[in-house]
Amino acid sequence: MKKNRENLITDIGFLLFILLSFICIAFVASNPDTYLDHLIFLTLALLIAVITYFTNLTLGLVLNVVFIFGYASFILFTSLMKGVEYSASAYFWLIMTPLLTLAVFLFTRNTTQLQSENARIRNQNEYLGTIDQDTLLKNIVSFQNDEAIFASISTRYDLPLSLLIVKVRHWKELRRFQSSEEMRIAMQDISSLLESSIRTSDVLYLLDKEEATWGLLLLTDDPGSKLVMNRIKERVAEANNNEFATKYRVRIELRIGAKVFDPKTIQTPFDFIEQAEKELEYDV
Repeated sequence: MKKNRENLITDIGFLLFILLSFICIAFVASNPDTYLDHLIFLTLALLIAVITYFTNLTLGLVLNVVFIFGYASFILFTSLMKGVEYSASAYFWLIMTPLLTLAVFLFTRNTTQLQSENARIRNQNEYLGTIDQDTLLKNIVSFQNDEAIFASISTRYDLPLSLLIVKVRHWKELRRFQSSEEMRIAMQDISSLLESSIRTSDVLYLLDKEEATWGLLLLTDDPGSKLVMNRIKERVAEANNNEFATKYRVRIELRIGAKVFDPKTIQTPFDFIEQAEKELEYDV
């Protein structure tokens, strides 16, 4: 309903602008003696309308005030100094110029709103392209960008960088016993548990939603990553005995593999993921 009303206002503004333009042209052509003066005023009126189209109504109204003041001063000056007598038609542009500006505003208002909405949707899509909508975690697109930064920091400052790959054991089998909504909630719960197990300087990613695969970039060495692994498993065990026990019909178990970044063997973010996933074979 609101959209239809906005479209109607746009159509009215467009038709009003066309109608006013014809009236102005007819007025300019009606008196050959003042043709040049009125042509100049028509040009100024259309120029203000064009500026309003590309800016906003506020600037258009300000320009209209300036135009009206200048036009009224012109009429007053020629009347007093030159004794020129003006008829009621002399005040035509004092009325027509604001009307043209208003018509353009009505025509462009909905267009401006659509442009703003499109920009908002475009920004939102760009944001969602790097964020998982259910867990609000960064996805593999973000991981590719961030991994290059972390790897550069690790190499430049000689800081150890580790990648932890976390998978849910028997995830495909679990999906047979749980509904899709329950599995979505499970991913959110596991994501929250993983986030609570790392430091603020570490970053958590949802690398594969279908396979329930998370990645954790940690600025730590192998012993440090093993501490994080043990901490995660302890918290999962606690959750299985408490909140998970009442929410899910099966136990949630994780497999975790860790790999320390080596610039000699790891050339791309996918190399890093692949080598970390190989470490999952040792978590039986």
